[in-house]
Amino acid sequence: MSFKVSVIVPVYNVEKYLSRCLDSLVNQTLSDIQIIVVNDGTKDNSQLIIDEYVKSYPHKVFSYIKENGGLSDARNYGLKYVESDYVGFIDSDDYVELTMYEKMFKQAINFNHDIVVCDIQYFWEDSPNTVVLKGLKDSGETDIKKSALLSPLFAWNKLYHKDLFLKTKLRYPKHLWYEDIPVTTPIFALSKSIGYVNEVLVHYQQRSSSIMGAAYSDKLFDIFKVLELMLYFFENEGLLEEYHAELEYVYIEQLIIYGGFRFLRTKQYSELLNHSLTTMNLKFKDWRDNIYLSKLNIKYRLYVRFINSLTIHIYRIIFKLKY
Repeated sequence: MSFKVSVIVPVYNVEKYLSRCLDSLVNQTLSDIQIIVVNDGTKDNSQLIIDEYVKSYPHKVFSYIKENGGLSDARNYGLKYVESDYVGFIDSDDYVELTMYEKMFKQAINFNHDIVVCDIQYFWEDSPNTVVLKGLKDSGETDIKKSALLSPLFAWNKLYHKDLFLKTKLRYPKHLWYEDIPVTTPIFALSKSIGYVNEVLVHYQQRSSSIMGAAYSDKLFDIFKVLELMLYFFENEGLLEEYHAELEYVYIEQLIIYGGFRFLRTKQYSELLNHSLTTMNLKFKDWRDNIYLSKLNIKYRLYVRFINSLTIHIYRIIFKLKY
């Protein structure tokens, strides 16, 4: 059978959410879809659920079982079985709009894009609140590749031409959190054309066990490793100067702004933030003057301007009062 889009779904201990995810995929308005479900050594009843979908949709759902190697390893494993020109990834506790892949595929084909992005909705298990995140930020930057580098770097709100993985040999780093960053950033830089569907098509669940929800873990330090991997690629490809301001902003966002707020929730906030400040000063000595900081609201700009080894303790107090 010929497929237009392949979707890789890593599965590990998600029996509570898996049917919701798979229902959103098997009922896509794009009928020619290959759903590659990778059981990454799950210990719950997820495989029983997968088996039911394989039985009900034998020409759409394909099950593969491997030893546990983590999210990145499952994604990389699934790439071996892609039979279409375009591929996407979905985490098995999230779900998508039924029109997602039809709309993104049409954008890719009609305009010859090799990557298409869409908007994201955050939602919580225990709250009715939702937050919408634009898949492509309005940064004022005319170069769409640079705008993309300033946008959410998740793997799963995107549709990729498979050559972006096959020709570049890019793979998600194993056993690291934040694994999307050192793959998404090179893909944006290497792509010939980027498309955008200005619409929420993917729903991203926030759980206490997720990276965003984690109060503290030694894995929070993985952000320094993945940023180093990202920077190494751009240096090795001779692209560092061209994308210096954008990569600098990725560092600021991941270590000081959103990453910094995450660190402030932990008891080890001082160690994490001081390491972040040291890294920023070492990698980008003038980072507080990054051109994209002017797009932030005044509170964020003041926070970035004045954060240091002393004021982090003040911000910690303010953060606790606010949250």
